[in-house]
Amino acid sequence: MKITKAQIRQIIKEEIQNVKKSIMLTEVFKSDVLRNLASGYGGLNRDFFSQTAKRYGVEWDKIEDYHIEKLRTPKKKGLVIAVAGKAVEYLPSKVRQGYYSSGRAYVGLTKGRLVAVLKDGKALYTGSSYRAEIGTAGEVDSYSKQMVGLDVFGYRSLKAIQDIPGLEYYHIDMKKGGEFMRAQRKAELRSAARYGASKFIDHKEFAKKQKQRYSDLVQKMKNDPKKIKTMVNKTIKHFDKMMKEVMDLKSPTMKKYIKIIQKEYGAHASDKLDSNQFKAASELSQRSSRLYEKYSYYLRESNKGNKSDALSSYVDSYAADVVNDCRSILGMKAIDYIRYY
Repeated sequence: MKITKAQIRQIIKEEIQNVKKSIMLTEVFKSDVLRNLASGYGGLNRDFFSQTAKRYGVEWDKIEDYHIEKLRTPKKKGLVIAVAGKAVEYLPSKVRQGYYSSGRAYVGLTKGRLVAVLKDGKALYTGSSYRAEIGTAGEVDSYSKQMVGLDVFGYRSLKAIQDIPGLEYYHIDMKKGGEFMRAQRKAELRSAARYGASKFIDHKEFAKKQKQRYSDLVQKMKNDPKKIKTMVNKTIKHFDKMMKEVMDLKSPTMKKYIKIIQKEYGAHASDKLDSNQFKAASELSQRSSRLYEKYSYYLRESNKGNKSDALSSYVDSYAADVVNDCRSILGMKAIDYIRYY
């Protein structure tokens, strides 16, 4: 069948889009090995990296070449990426090709072709949902699931895959405490930490929620003393700054703290850091919520029309609570919250 110019243009357009996607994906990697595995025909795609990060907590952008071990024989623990080390045209079929015999099957493996990805010795599969789910056969709930990689002629188990000659295996240790195994924990942390009854995703969302609640309270104000208003506003900004520092762990002070934890706890440093990070984020959220509660009491009493001596004493008492709480919070640093535990 003759190919028209329109069809040729469409093919070229699709190829250009595929190349662009590949470039955008590989740019985020520090590892040259991952860049190679994510490019070329049959390579690992965006869905693979995003879904394995979501399910297993792998931060792919933090993996460097020294994290990846190249092996001749695969390990049964961790993540193993099997790649053809040489061209293979034919393989004995592991499934029956005809009624009488299984025979040999043409596979046309080229050097560098992705063959399989295994987790703890079990092949990973992709489902058919809109966002391609990835996991072992038992983890992917789909009738039309397909193995990541070659997926032909019965080569699905670790034992069967090892029968393919000339394979190269790239091993990534997924033990808890790994430098790049925090993606899932961060997601859980951000989901679990709450501000009042509202969940937040990161420090920006936290700041947004605070400003909204503060605005709602300010709208109800009448004759609010300027000093208290200014102090509360300053404290809100300080909360946002501390929450950002706790969630990101990128400030010079936090980096020094991480080194201390790693030296003291060794392989369990990541677990300890996760625990302290979660507790600090929760305490900051609770402390912020308590300040808003005190400030709302103050505004409620100050807005009442009756200015009796008794009411005035209530207002003064609530004002003192707010001022004292603000002074206490402004004197704290993010490191004080996280290293308390």
